[in-house]
Amino acid sequence: MRPPLALLLSALLLASCASGAAAGRSTPTVAASPSGVPTQLIVDKQWKLGPVADVAVGVDAVYVLYAPPTSEGALSNATDTRLARIDRVSGRVVTAGPYPFAMRVALSGGVLWIGPNNQYPGTAASDSRILTGVDAQSLLTVRRVTLPNDPAPLALIANLTSNSSTVWVAYATHLYRLNAGSGAILASRRLSGIATSASIDSAGARIYVGLEDLPTTGAATVTAFDATSLTPIVSSDTGGGGLGGPHVAAGGKDIWVSYATGMMGQVEHRKASDLALLPVAQTMHTNGVQIFVIAGMVWVADAMAGQLMCLDPQTGVVRAVWSTQQGGVIDGDGSALYFGDITGVGTFQPDARCL
Repeated sequence: MRPPLALLLSALLLASCASGAAAGRSTPTVAASPSGVPTQLIVDKQWKLGPVADVAVGVDAVYVLYAPPTSEGALSNATDTRLARIDRVSGRVVTAGPYPFAMRVALSGGVLWIGPNNQYPGTAASDSRILTGVDAQSLLTVRRVTLPNDPAPLALIANLTSNSSTVWVAYATHLYRLNAGSGAILASRRLSGIATSASIDSAGARIYVGLEDLPTTGAATVTAFDATSLTPIVSSDTGGGGLGGPHVAAGGKDIWVSYATGMMGQVEHRKASDLALLPVAQTMHTNGVQIFVIAGMVWVADAMAGQLMCLDPQTGVVRAVWSTQQGGVIDGDGSALYFGDITGVGTFQPDARCL
């Protein structure tokens, strides 16, 4: 889950100080990753937009959800979230919005979909349940889809994942499959918990959803669904329940999971077929850990530690690490990566150690 940066940092700090915090799960391990002083992340170009909530990268442009800086500095503002389109060749920026309560973006064909959150647990303002589809070139709104009300007393986020023609939305206790062009709901499935993340595998065959229990018991799971029928295929217990839930990043034959434990953060590596745990290198993370899989590369952004690192995609050993500003989300492809933090978004080339 990628909440607004200001809320993320305060929530995670409270979680790390809480008494009776949940212990980390036992996972197979390999040798610990090497330690060292990280160097500052150097970007080729930066756009100082303000705190970034999410990033989606297309062939021609990069799309950034952000909150403009205020007179009080860089602060996340749920009701003033904007969208920026950055041309990947010229660097030209076009903006639109505001999109109240927006927190996720996913590109599918010629439409960029914006997913909301309910901001406060147990509330369901209409704006916090509207999926907005904008033209990927002009940023003009072309579709609006209102999600069903869900009174669950938790923070609810419209977690988005997509391919070229379809968008999947894991929101509250439901998973939806939408036609990306029309916004029509093609299929839906009730979930066994509250969705905290969603990711499609590289083949487009499975959707992996991170879930935490309702009512909150501290339990959490990862479940794989058939991408077309939304039929559950396999499920496995994981961590993060009551602390934002598990964040899932799917690859081809494997998936990665990150979550907070209350005292620190944890990363898991699992088989895609049956979700069995795979050995992973021991690396210290905080409660702010977030995992991403991009073009075969595995990345970890750690908001509380102020670090970005790439991992060996087989063992999880840290290959390279950089220091960053607060927060961090990353997306891209094999030619360029885009990293968003509390100041804006910057682009850099993949390090040879990470390929």
